[in-house]
Amino acid sequence: MVGRWWPGLWLALALCWPLSASAQSWWNFWSEPAEPVEVTVAAPFIEWRTGPAIGHPVFHSSERGEPLTLLKQHTRWIRVRDDRGREGWVLQDDLAHSATRDGEAFVLPRPDLADFQQRRREGGVWMGDFEGATVISGWAGFQMTPNLATEFGFSQVLGSRSEIRLANLSIQHQPWPHWRLSPYFTLGGGYAWISPKATLASTERRNNPTAHAGLGVRYYLADRYFLRAEVRDYKVFTDRTTNEEVMEWKIGLGIFF
Repeated sequence: MVGRWWPGLWLALALCWPLSASAQSWWNFWSEPAEPVEVTVAAPFIEWRTGPAIGHPVFHSSERGEPLTLLKQHTRWIRVRDDRGREGWVLQDDLAHSATRDGEAFVLPRPDLADFQQRRREGGVWMGDFEGATVISGWAGFQMTPNLATEFGFSQVLGSRSEIRLANLSIQHQPWPHWRLSPYFTLGGGYAWISPKATLASTERRNNPTAHAGLGVRYYLADRYFLRAEVRDYKVFTDRTTNEEVMEWKIGLGIFF
C-alpha cells in the first residue's frame, strides 16, 4: 500500500515547490534594518534592477570598491542606494564577502531554525488523497502563541464521480514548538460544496457543513521553507439518515514569516 503512494508523494513535492516559491513573493514580506547599513562592494561588479525579481530590467551596476547603503530586504533581494542617491535592487548573493566601511566583514543574516520557531505567519500548498480522489489545497496560518495557531484552508477534490470544494477554519496545538520536527493536533470545521458529474441518473448538488480532527507534522528545511504532512478525519453533516466520514492525507511545502 505504501509503495502505491510514493509516486504521488514525489508529484506533490514537485508541484508544491514552485508554487510555494511564488507564494513567497506574493506574500510581500518586507524586512527593514533598524538603521541603514553601509558596505563596500567586494564582487567585480553587481547589477541593479528596477524591482526585486529577475524579470525586472537591469539599469545600473556597481564596481568593486564602490560604497552602497542597504535599505531594505525582500526575500533574496536587497534595496540599495549609492552616494549619488540612486536606488535599486541587487541580489543578496552578490553582496557576499562585502565589508562595512570600517573594514569589518559583513554577514547578511538568513532565516534559520530560530526564525522558524518564532514565526507568526505561514502559508503554502499541498496535495494528497481524499478518500481515493486527488486533493489540491492551500493554507494561510497565524501563530497566536508558541503552542496555538489558527489557520484557513481551501481545497479542491478532483474525483471521478464528483468535484468537491472545501473551506476550513481550524485551531492547531503544537506541543513542542521548538523542535525541528514538530508534531501538532488540529481541530476545526468548515463547509463542503459537492458537485456530482453528469451521469444517467442525475444527482443534485449538495452544500454541507463539516468538522474535522487530525494529526500533522512540520519539518524545517532551510531558509523560509518547511515540509508539512497531515492526516485528517472529516465528518460531513448531511440531511440523510447517516452522516459521511472521509479520511484525507496531504503533503506539501510551506513558507513562514
